[in-house]
Amino acid sequence: MNITTKTLRDAAMPKLVLLTLGLMLMAVVIGCGTSSVDEPEAPQAPAAAAPAAPAPAPQSAAAQSPAQPAAPRPARVPAAAAPSAPMAAPAPAPAPTSAPAAAMMESSTSKQQSAPAQAAPASAPTAAPAPAAAQAAPAAAPQSGGGPPMHPGVPPQDRKWSRHYEQQTPGATTFEDYQRSRFVWTEDDAVSTFSLDTDRTSYHLALNWARSGYEVDPDSVRAEEWINSFNYGYDMPSNRDSFAVSTDVMKHPLQERTYLVRLGFQAPELRDDKPLNVTLVLDASGSMGDGNRVDIAREAAESIRRSLDKDDRIGVVHFTTDVIHGYTVKHQRPDRDDVQWSISQLAPHGSTNVQAGLDLGVKMAHRMRRERPDAYNYIILMSDGVANVDATDPFAILESASDRDSGNPLRLITIGVGISNYNDYLLEQLAQHGNGWYRYLSTTPQARATFSRENWLALSVPFADQTRAQVTWDPAMVASWRLIGYENRVTSDESFTENRKEFAEIPVGAATTVFYEVELTHEGEWAAESKQIEIGDVALRWVTPADGLSNRQQGAILADLSSGTDPLMQFGAVVALASDRYSSLPYIDGRESGYVREELSTLMEELWPLEYELGNLDSYRDLKFLLGHITDSLPDKMISTKPSGYSQ
Repeated sequence: MNITTKTLRDAAMPKLVLLTLGLMLMAVVIGCGTSSVDEPEAPQAPAAAAPAAPAPAPQSAAAQSPAQPAAPRPARVPAAAAPSAPMAAPAPAPAPTSAPAAAMMESSTSKQQSAPAQAAPASAPTAAPAPAAAQAAPAAAPQSGGGPPMHPGVPPQDRKWSRHYEQQTPGATTFEDYQRSRFVWTEDDAVSTFSLDTDRTSYHLALNWARSGYEVDPDSVRAEEWINSFNYGYDMPSNRDSFAVSTDVMKHPLQERTYLVRLGFQAPELRDDKPLNVTLVLDASGSMGDGNRVDIAREAAESIRRSLDKDDRIGVVHFTTDVIHGYTVKHQRPDRDDVQWSISQLAPHGSTNVQAGLDLGVKMAHRMRRERPDAYNYIILMSDGVANVDATDPFAILESASDRDSGNPLRLITIGVGISNYNDYLLEQLAQHGNGWYRYLSTTPQARATFSRENWLALSVPFADQTRAQVTWDPAMVASWRLIGYENRVTSDESFTENRKEFAEIPVGAATTVFYEVELTHEGEWAAESKQIEIGDVALRWVTPADGLSNRQQGAILADLSSGTDPLMQFGAVVALASDRYSSLPYIDGRESGYVREELSTLMEELWPLEYELGNLDSYRDLKFLLGHITDSLPDKMISTKPSGYSQ
């Protein structure tokens, strides 16, 4: 029986196997036929790129511990300011204007026009550029010196926003890491000393990034350069040999029991008939072939040539891996064909030896200074700053091309061009320590406007050399204070009496603006609500370029909260606080970015009351666009409801 049963099962097995295989084959055929008539799946949006590990590149502000606020209070904190209440999302910002901002931009030759009827007509806005595809940026080239190291409290892996912006911003951009300022108890230290500054590159670089669809890297933001990009309509000085100093105080729009103090330093508008010796040092390296860099540099050089007088002299140096001697033009009259021809030959190839270019430029300028000792001497470097041959550190380059004559110094002006593959740190430090100033150009029309005859006459005449300020607060009136920006301009109080090359050159007609956050004492707050009071004093020191004499000027800082606030001060407060808060992102806990967005949104709201008076100015519209752009780049919701310090 068992044998028979096994035999039957064995006999049936092949049939079962064949039946099973047949059913499987039918299922495959049916499945294939079904898939061939299905509708194709809709394409899915690509997933957001995961944050890449940050490169140990130089940064623009010093790191803080995640448990510290971006602008921390003193250890013995007075009543802490309450976090800003969430604001409604601002209306969409207008598209950027098609031309560089004009009427309210800082200009040495034009006055502020605040009423719409007086303002120059704004050009029609253009559509905002579509955002560029997010790509991980190459690591920025390491620097061999300069600036303090990153604060050990925030290791590179915790710099969450640095990783985020490396993926959204142009590649190979280099900025330096400067310590962020902190609130100081007045009873512990009542004195603040710093060099003045008229640079404005950081703002124009950010505006160009935003217009190009990139997110603005917080490390690129230097608040003082955003502030000084605008003209606040200060009165001209009554004396031709001194500054006009303006002081204003207003309530802080973001923090309770805190106030903003604005100091304005206005140089007189003077004409000087002294001739000029100008040496153009033009970067002709391969990286200058990116985009319109060569066109901008060529246009700027030609605009400077056209703006010179027949009594001025101009020389030209081209450099790549080394100096291109065939294009070198020794100093001669600006209307000579050799000069125009040399400028027109600027073309990109090879590597970047900034040291070689400046070495020859300084030698040529020094020779002209001996021949024409009564002339002002300017060396103008036009480059993207990406030095990669010989010395690449700004201080090593300056040491190689040194100038020992402080009586009639060679003034090094740096003009930056480009977006990606750009070394801001090199160009900024060369100008700061080369007794000059730093500008950024993004278009050929901007190059023509910056170096027009009218603007050049002001930019090329120095009013004050080695200019610095010292503020002394009254402890009876001011409980604590904090300087906004100027992190790489702060100096020791003892150095105020010393003449140093790194202290700023101020051209005629130029203005410098400084904002402080202060907490008044109960006595000071009560008094300022009803009358004008003195809360401190400010002193200036500088050297007169014509004779090398040292000068000192001093005045009181007055506070009167009973009067209204100047609209241009309100505008400046938005600029100062927006740039300061945004630049804090790499140095706070990543969970707190929502608080920064809230504060930027609040500042956006602060602009609306100014719409009537300033709304048709290109510069106002540009700032509104840029502020909206950086606000939209941040998360619209707080990742954590338990902040680690920023908003406390």
